[in-house]
Amino acid sequence: MQQTSIIAYLQLQPELSTRQEQIYKTLQKIGVATNKDLSNNTGLPINSITPRILELRKKGLVKAEYYTQQNGRTAIAWGIV
Repeated sequence: MQQTSIIAYLQLQPELSTRQEQIYKTLQKIGVATNKDLSNNTGLPINSITPRILELRKKGLVKAEYYTQQNGRTAIAWGIV
C-alpha cells in the first residue's frame, strides 16, 4: 500500500462509519475484491456492501481495478486507491 493511501485513510478515518471502516479494512487485508468477495469475508449481506463501496468511492478511498465474471455475471473488482 502506498504511503499516500495510508495518510488519506488516517485523515478520513473519523468520517468513516463503522460499516465503511469494516469494508475498507477488509479490502486492505485481502487486496482487490468484488462485492461478493467482501460479503464472504465480512459476513455482511451483499446489500450492505454495495452502498458502502459507493460511499468509499465518493470519498476517493476505493476504485475499480478490473472487471471479472462471477456466476455468469460481470462483477467489478475493487481496490484501495
